[in-house]
Amino acid sequence: MSSDRLLSSQRITINRQITIENLKEIFKSNDSQECYKRVDHIGGFDAIFEQFQTHIQEGLSDAQVIIMREKYGSNVSIKKKFTPIYKLIGIALEDLMLRVLIVAAIVSIILSLLGQFSEPNTKQGQNLDSHWYEGATIIFVIVLIVGITVSYSYKSERQFANLWKKADDLQIKVIRNGSVQLLNAREIVVGDLIEFSLGDILNVDGIVVDGQEIRIDESVMTGESEMKKKVPYKIGNVSKTPFLISGTRVIDGKGTMLVLTTGENTVNGQLRQLLSIKTPPTPLQIKLELLALQIGKLGMVASLFTFLALITRMFINNCLQNHGFDSDKILTKETLTIVFQYFMISVSLVVMAVPEGLPLAITITLAYSVDQMIKDQNLVKNLASCEIMGGVNNICTDKTGTLTMNKMTVTNVWADGNSLNSDEDFKGLFYQIKVNFVNCAFYNSSCYEINQSIIGQPTDQAIVEYCIRLGYQFRNYRPTKKILREIPFNSIRKKRMTIVDIDGQIILYVTGAVEIILSQCQAAVGSTQIENLGEKLKQFSNDSLRMIALAYKRLDISKDEVENIPEQELFQSLLLIGIVGIRDPIRPDIDRAILLCQQAGITVRMVTGDNVNTAKQIAYECGILERNGLKEDLTVMEGDKFRQQTGGFDRDGQQYIVKNIQRFTEIAQDLRVLARATPDDKFTLVTGLMQMGNIVAVTGDGSNDAPALRKADVGFSMGIAGTQLAKDASDIIILSDSFDSIIKACLWGRNVYNNIRKFIQFQLTVNFVALLSCAVSAVSLDYSPLNPIQILWINMIMDSFASLGLATDPPHQSLLKRRPYGRYESIVNSAIYRTIVVQSIYQITVLMFILFAPLQWFLIFGDDKIEDKNAVYTRKTMFFQTFVLMSIFNSVITRYLGDVSKVQGFFSNYIFWIIFVIEMAIQYSMVQFGGDYANVKNPLTWQQQLIALGFGLFTIFVGLFSRCVPAKLFRRVGIFDDSESVRVEDQHQELQRGPSSYQYKRSQQFEMARSSKNLLI
Repeated sequence: MSSDRLLSSQRITINRQITIENLKEIFKSNDSQECYKRVDHIGGFDAIFEQFQTHIQEGLSDAQVIIMREKYGSNVSIKKKFTPIYKLIGIALEDLMLRVLIVAAIVSIILSLLGQFSEPNTKQGQNLDSHWYEGATIIFVIVLIVGITVSYSYKSERQFANLWKKADDLQIKVIRNGSVQLLNAREIVVGDLIEFSLGDILNVDGIVVDGQEIRIDESVMTGESEMKKKVPYKIGNVSKTPFLISGTRVIDGKGTMLVLTTGENTVNGQLRQLLSIKTPPTPLQIKLELLALQIGKLGMVASLFTFLALITRMFINNCLQNHGFDSDKILTKETLTIVFQYFMISVSLVVMAVPEGLPLAITITLAYSVDQMIKDQNLVKNLASCEIMGGVNNICTDKTGTLTMNKMTVTNVWADGNSLNSDEDFKGLFYQIKVNFVNCAFYNSSCYEINQSIIGQPTDQAIVEYCIRLGYQFRNYRPTKKILREIPFNSIRKKRMTIVDIDGQIILYVTGAVEIILSQCQAAVGSTQIENLGEKLKQFSNDSLRMIALAYKRLDISKDEVENIPEQELFQSLLLIGIVGIRDPIRPDIDRAILLCQQAGITVRMVTGDNVNTAKQIAYECGILERNGLKEDLTVMEGDKFRQQTGGFDRDGQQYIVKNIQRFTEIAQDLRVLARATPDDKFTLVTGLMQMGNIVAVTGDGSNDAPALRKADVGFSMGIAGTQLAKDASDIIILSDSFDSIIKACLWGRNVYNNIRKFIQFQLTVNFVALLSCAVSAVSLDYSPLNPIQILWINMIMDSFASLGLATDPPHQSLLKRRPYGRYESIVNSAIYRTIVVQSIYQITVLMFILFAPLQWFLIFGDDKIEDKNAVYTRKTMFFQTFVLMSIFNSVITRYLGDVSKVQGFFSNYIFWIIFVIEMAIQYSMVQFGGDYANVKNPLTWQQQLIALGFGLFTIFVGLFSRCVPAKLFRRVGIFDDSESVRVEDQHQELQRGPSSYQYKRSQQFEMARSSKNLLI
């Protein structure tokens, strides 16, 4: 092989140019043998390198980059075409309730026109506008709902487009012009050499040139959960191939790849063009769909009852007048006109019963909440997670980068039997110890230097920076050809090993968790016995230090044997060099955030890979553990013990369960800290908690957190310190990396439920009162007290205006003092039933008094010369005014679902009060100036207005009184039960969860990945 190029010593003569189509063909099959055939078809790997002319050490030159970009294209992602407005409208109109509304509007307009021409005494054109207005108002409501939905979808598409653009701005390690450079992902070209490592997500296709212990998760492409081992192309075979596919994840190892396709030519880029994402309905939307159907059915029953009662009454009256049944006098044009009018009344009741405000309310409150959560540094990727956070009662959090700052610093060092309290102490060590300490720190490290800055894993970076502080130069050690083999750190191995050739001597350097390294050390360099380290380790742990041991041993082997020695054989008979204590300070105000969680009924559990003593100390500082609290043996447990007692997780059909759920339940009651935990331990914990019926949120920033993040009800990843794998698996990205943002997410989640419950309580009250009053009036008095225009105005109040006013109420901190919402808790609970019943009794009593009181009562404060027949019009106007005012003032007290003894934030929602003023102004204008158009023939006097206003204001006091009635009296009321719908939906979603739920089939996985924007290295 040439020393300068990645070529065999015998060059191949290329008879034709290798095109981008040839390169794309290599990755079009999941069969590795077929991939090799396609490589051979274009002349083999040597032919590819011959054409690319990529230098093994220096990569491409700047001049070569320009040529390759012109020839093979740039690494620019496919720009998603925005959905046209007309398609967004069509998607919005797929909502069942909107379709019902459209039918209602069409029927209303047609029947109104038919009614206009069927009335014998109606002059042409008389009141034609009023007949049209009923259907037009419904159409206005539809336009309002669709407009808000489309605007939100329009905005969301552009937000995600911006996220894709930000994702393309990620920096990637590329070898060019003889050095490692951090370049923007868009600058990558075919022929580039890219360095990759654990946690990276590839966004180009290529082949492995160099690397060790590389394992790739290709389930995103193949649906196979088994990790694929990758090797350099020179030693590849059918079972261990060098082919790397875009969109796949690096699960273990590190290496260098040669880029073969970029941008839209990658496998990932081609699949993106075929994707179409359909956001599934959220649990709250499922509940509201069922609730809306139940309310609609109730309205249908009331409408049918009213129509049949009116027809029956008309038939009985006709028989009494004619002393028997006379078909000639019943089947007349006048009778059919009356029947038609009865039918119009029934249709009006159905229109009023249809809860068109429900889809509008959930759209407004979710859109409003998501926008506000961005201001709180929470980027919501999955809309359902916004509302699910309202019910979270368990948070399983990672320590590093979540509870702590993830800014590792070496604060304590032990070597040669002594604690090194200063840099001078280190310089006084024996030469042998210093050399091996620095060699282990620099060679056995994931770090690299760019622009005089050290970049790498936080723990490695802390040790390297400590040595640099002592005066050693990293550039004198790395990059280097002395490294023969690297076995990288992962969460299961908990150590890192590197074999180095130093002046002909083969040496193994090891760093890792102190107890794991010490278990394989036969002695320590210097005068100290390993057995005497107990007190020093305990002191490090008590100081909240992460303890990392450094060790080495000389290998009596040749270079050719390095790759063949099993890992377990290497990891034995080590010599301990020293121990470093690394401190990662906790985040500011983390203790306050944990306290707020506990007050909100949320149990916070810390899951970490650190040793027990360090984990306990951090837990005490954060407030997860309390001094003199629960028994320590129950609250703190190591992963091994936890695994043994619970049995881990297992697959039951298509669901994952904890094997020993009974023992798990006993442990989970008190468990607060799980130390020395593996990803499987964290997944087991989340699985068991969900199996117990809890709603679980998981926080994390590392790649090892990804399975649990995807399994949980809500996964939080860190936007700054989080790896791409963690962000890809999460539902919400915390942009500030602050745990406090999780509290705000809980607050907004509870507020979503709270606002929807306010709206439902208000609407059901208005609905029930209006339906009952109109039905009783129609049956008893042979007329409806409300005409279609008035009914549609009431619809506007209880649907459109109420959804806008109540759904935008901001959250209050008092929400965090309530228990979380249960997974299967009905959205209409006993407290809501209580308020509806008490308010309905009061309002119906008032309205029945207005309907059946003597006519003379409505002449009070009126004109003494008014005729008795006009008192009927005054009665109707009084009914309309009183009903609307009671509804408007009921919306004021509805804003406080629970205890109103401490009313807070009364004027916090300016939108509500603007709507309140608008409603009052329009209502008084309709009563005083509406005339025939609003069916108000007699405007009310100011005295009558005061009486109606008094009835309305008293609604607030009735609402206060209703809070005094025990809610437990209404627990058996279950008219609207929506819990089962969510239970069924949960079972459906559970089928898609697993320990590696990011392992979906190709199209499903890419839909998730596309929405989460993280298909990059």
